[in-house]
Amino acid sequence: MNRLAITTRELDISRHVALASQYQTGIELQVYGYNPDLLDGDWRSLVASHREALRGFTGEIALHGAFYDMNSASADSRITALTVERYRASLRVAAELGARHTVFHANYLPFIQHPSYLPEWTRKQVAFWDALTEEARRLGLIIALENMWEPEPDIIAAVLEEVNSPHLRACLDIGHVYLYSNSLPFPDWLKRLGNWVVHVHANNHRGHYDEHLPLDVEGGAVDYSAVLPLLSELPSPPLVSLEMEHTEDLERSLRYLGR
Repeated sequence: MNRLAITTRELDISRHVALASQYQTGIELQVYGYNPDLLDGDWRSLVASHREALRGFTGEIALHGAFYDMNSASADSRITALTVERYRASLRVAAELGARHTVFHANYLPFIQHPSYLPEWTRKQVAFWDALTEEARRLGLIIALENMWEPEPDIIAAVLEEVNSPHLRACLDIGHVYLYSNSLPFPDWLKRLGNWVVHVHANNHRGHYDEHLPLDVEGGAVDYSAVLPLLSELPSPPLVSLEMEHTEDLERSLRYLGR
């Protein structure tokens, strides 16, 4: 697996940049998504410090955009306007940092069972992302739409197919598939979304909540010895981000992958 990255939610990314350089991986910066208050503060100073930390870094760079409480299919125009504002800010940060991929969530709500919900949600998502991908195109970025609570891949795939832009692709979160899918096997997810997948989040959990554990953790719900060969068969190799909160877990997973 040639295209690997490690994730970090830290303000000070120097330790993770050093780790990524040591193992010759890329890096995905997640602090701008996990700490949305940054986007209301002096984010340019933080971007400047991150650019300095990344000076001379040769690996791929990605960014996880804002996602807490975001609703890109809201019936309330003011909520949608806030989501647009946050997502555009995330795209600006990604461009400033030289990132290629910016990961966003669509935030589908599976507990809403009304028959009109999914068609209306899809219509609004298509309109939302169709407009935002124009911003991504202008900035030279690719938006990677991540599955979160979606119980089946068709939900994200339908949006991608309707927008049909090279600047809107998929981020396949493997842990989320094994946690929130309606018993649909992972190979079926990959078959449906494979042509769209440019980014992957890889971690493990024990089947109860999104723990972001090492790939080879004991009792893990995901058997990566079966998953990794399937990823290698994708038509284009995605950037696989190891999404774990502790550097020792990242290093353990890198060793598991033979780095």
